[in-house]
Amino acid sequence: MNSKVEWVLLVDDDEIQNFIHQRIISKYLTQDKIYIATNGEEALAILKSQLENQQNTQKGIIFLDINMPIMNGFQFLEKYNRELAGTFAQTTVYPLSSSEDIMDILQMNHLGINNYLVKPLTHEQAGALLK
Repeated sequence: MNSKVEWVLLVDDDEIQNFIHQRIISKYLTQDKIYIATNGEEALAILKSQLENQQNTQKGIIFLDINMPIMNGFQFLEKYNRELAGTFAQTTVYPLSSSEDIMDILQMNHLGINNYLVKPLTHEQAGALLK
């Protein structure tokens, strides 16, 4: 598999969506390069683990749901921007949410994210982003 992206982190509390998105992404990346977190706190732990284990921190994509328990997408992004964004400089965050609320989109824009996607991730979107 040849991809311009080396790893993907799915951050979503919906197991069915994660399963579907993982299947789509696996057309472009091997399973061991697809990480799944069910909330922002787990996602931060995965990213910190990548650093501790000296795994690749370049050329990644984070697909981020907004509405999750424990730590939502906005809270994750605020902490990610403060603590990890510099280390993951070649990683792109794509909000991937079922919410089409303009306030959510504006808040993501305020946090520096302009590439908002509405669930579900399609094969066409995945292909454009991953290959």
